[in-house]
Amino acid sequence: MKKGIDIGGSFVKVFWEDGRREKHYIRDISNNKDAFLKKVREIAFEGNPEGVGVAVAGFTSLEGVVYRSPNVPALDGVDMNEVLKGLKIKVANDVSAGAYGEWYYDYRDSKVLVFVAIGTGLGGGLVVEGKPFLGACGSALELGHHVVQAAGEKCTCGRLGCWEAYCSSYGLERIYERLSGKKLKDFEIINNAREGEGYALEAVREFRNYLILGLVNVLHLFNPDRIVLGGGLIDALRDILKGLEEELKTAAEKLPASCFSLSFSTCAEYCMARGALALLLSDDN
Repeated sequence: MKKGIDIGGSFVKVFWEDGRREKHYIRDISNNKDAFLKKVREIAFEGNPEGVGVAVAGFTSLEGVVYRSPNVPALDGVDMNEVLKGLKIKVANDVSAGAYGEWYYDYRDSKVLVFVAIGTGLGGGLVVEGKPFLGACGSALELGHHVVQAAGEKCTCGRLGCWEAYCSSYGLERIYERLSGKKLKDFEIINNAREGEGYALEAVREFRNYLILGLVNVLHLFNPDRIVLGGGLIDALRDILKGLEEELKTAAEKLPASCFSLSFSTCAEYCMARGALALLLSDDN
């Protein structure tokens, strides 16, 4: 039996080949690199799996080395092959893995699929003709770190104006604070927007505008036939994002707009672990 694991700063999520799911809280040790990696190893080996697919948030090489993880610093510079020595593993960026999972389980009819996941940060993944596109050294589709505003807001990566700096949990919180002068968590802003609070509605509108801006770039760059949106923040905003596909088609050029469909992911918080498993299963075939 094989499984996929998704390593985040708060949880390690597990998706087994038979559909079982697990969630391990690790935030308490996320600032202690040794303890963090020891726990990851324990979770990976638990249940004596035949192999483990590993989804990692950050700039991850084809060889399984995490060069940098802006939102999970404990993973910076880590070679997952060393951490999980003794296991057969397949390592990939978390959203690249998630993208492959979307294709493998739900959209095998897609020629060019782009998955955009928005939560704590923003990541992207690309699958072309059933194969994950990872780039020359593994860092393709770091969509969160393409610039949408010159000299704009600071991103967790340290650069200015990245898409993630506007379309993420902290991006939404920062927009709301700028508009209202108040600090609220993303879920509080969304609840306030549902209740009709003016600043919250304006913050969500601005978030939506930046979301469309980035997705138009995706359409023009990759000409996908399927864009899938997922991640915790997207799940929370889903009812507020009605009409997004039509608005996106209006904003984009007619040709790429004519052949794509927008979908929302259905695998919720286990997308990346599921995708890591799918990569491992495909690697075996």
